[in-house]
Amino acid sequence: MPILVDELLKAVKTNESLRLVFTLHLTETTSVEWETIIWRGTLYIRVPSCLLPEGSKEGFVSLLEYAEETLHCSNVVICLRKDRTDRAMLVRTFMFLGFTVLPPNHSLVPPNCDPGNLYMLYTVDE
Repeated sequence: MPILVDELLKAVKTNESLRLVFTLHLTETTSVEWETIIWRGTLYIRVPSCLLPEGSKEGFVSLLEYAEETLHCSNVVICLRKDRTDRAMLVRTFMFLGFTVLPPNHSLVPPNCDPGNLYMLYTVDE
């Protein structure tokens, strides 16, 4: 359900965490859903489990811009499964965008997380 930006920003400021799903329409017939949680100024993004269609990179960049410019996030952390067949390509792509791999004991990695997940960090420039 779409909500107004003012309502969203108010919720971000008053809630401990907030779950958002971004549906990015890449073409008339293709869209990708990115499940996210905003928590303590960080946007956590779960990379969809499917192979990402053409245009996903551009859509993801627009999601990063939204996190920075509208949600005023200081960090973006992505989570993807280590056993993905396209993991190496995704890691390279995210590193090209400025992400770095987080060690499992990093403070931005959720506690008691699945060891089968890989987390990467993008720090928003102030």
